[in-house]
Formats: sequence, structure tokens, C-alpha cells
Amino acid sequence: MTVARDEERLQLGKGAAFAKTHLMRLRQDEDTREADFQALPEPVTQSRTDYRGMAVAHDGSLLGESLVEGRPTVNDMATLLAHAVRRPLTGQAHRPRRVHVRGHPQWKELFAHLTELGVEVAVRRELPGVQAAYQGYLKQRREAHRAGMLKPTGAQTDVEKAFPATAEWVRGYGHIEIGDQEGFGFVVRAIDCGGVVFEDDKADTLAAAMAALEEGLAEHFEREGIQ
Repeated sequence: MTVARDEERLQLGKGAAFAKTHLMRLRQDEDTREADFQALPEPVTQSRTDYRGMAVAHDGSLLGESLVEGRPTVNDMATLLAHAVRRPLTGQAHRPRRVHVRGHPQWKELFAHLTELGVEVAVRRELPGVQAAYQGYLKQRREAHRAGMLKPTGAQTDVEKAFPATAEWVRGYGHIEIGDQEGFGFVVRAIDCGGVVFEDDKADTLAAAMAALEEGLAEHFEREGIQ
């Protein structure tokens, strides 16, 4: 029988990253850490969600990181914490006094073992250190992706002023499709995660399609009470 990743049991002992005998030998300091996994944005063509694990010190410095394909398990969290203790990205190896995590049920099996190591576990709704580290990672990822991107001309920049509703839509609500589609003719659509929000097939030029799209999205925002 294949066991789903989120139902894995905690692996301890020889060969496991979370080896309590090795961790117990390290000195313990009076510091607090945060640890969590954040879902990564993926292309719409990818059905699997990947997660970035981060262990962060009280001063915001990143101590451990990992990438998990699919939902993280208790072993993913145990490995993340163990690496942050034994081989931190900054500072010297030591056990913290406290670890803050979110209340995901798959972590519970690990709590008793952390207590045996003298590490207090506190469940928190918000982990500001992890969130700040995650936002910093996303910013670096966006900047790397945009490296070498062509800068628009002044006239091209004015497109956002001419079509403010369309610009707002693609910035934070969904994407658009414009072009000739076999069997439909020239089509313009606004699409979000729930499907098509606006569609027009009466235009026969890009300018007319953009005008129709702008009007349709402006009406959509008004119906939804979005300024």
C-alpha cells in the first residue's frame, strides 16, 4: 500500500536527518525560531503545488531552507529543523530554546521529540519572520525572472493609463487572452482562477478588442464593489 506523503510517520534513528543523539550533543541557547512551509506560485499548467521550507532566527536571518514537491510531511519539517540546528546558513550550530510553528496536524508527532531535546514548541497563527523571509524570496525570484526584460517606451507605458481597468486586472486578478481563435474569430477574454469573467467576439481589431475589454472589466469591478 502506498502511503500519502502527508500521512508519513516520523523517521528517527540511523540515516534520518533528525537524529536526537546528535542534536542533544549541541549546546543550547536562549533563542526563539520560526519554521514553516509556504506554497510557491506555479504556472497554471502545473497541477502540483510545491512548498518552500524556511527556518528563521529571531533577528530575521535565514537558518535553513528546503524545497518540497507536494504537501510537506512531518519528515520535511524535522529535516528542516535539524539542518537549521546542525548546519545553519548563518551563525553556529546550537539548539534553540523555543520554536514557533503553525498548527498543522502533521507536525504533532514531532512535538514530543523536540520537548525531549529541551526545545519548547509554540503554535502560532502568524509567523512574521517566516513571512518576511518568504516575501524576500519571492522578490528575488521576480527580479531574477525579469532580468534582461525589455523596458517599455513612454508610449507603451501610457497603455496602462488608457486602459486602467485592464491594467488592474492583470496586476492582481487574472490574465487576458486576445487573438484569432479557430471557430470563434477574433476573441478577447478576461480569465481568473474560476474561469472566464468577460468575453467579446465582436471586435475585429486589437484596438476594438482592448476597448471592449476595458469596458467589460470596468463594469465587472463596479458590480463587485472593487475601486
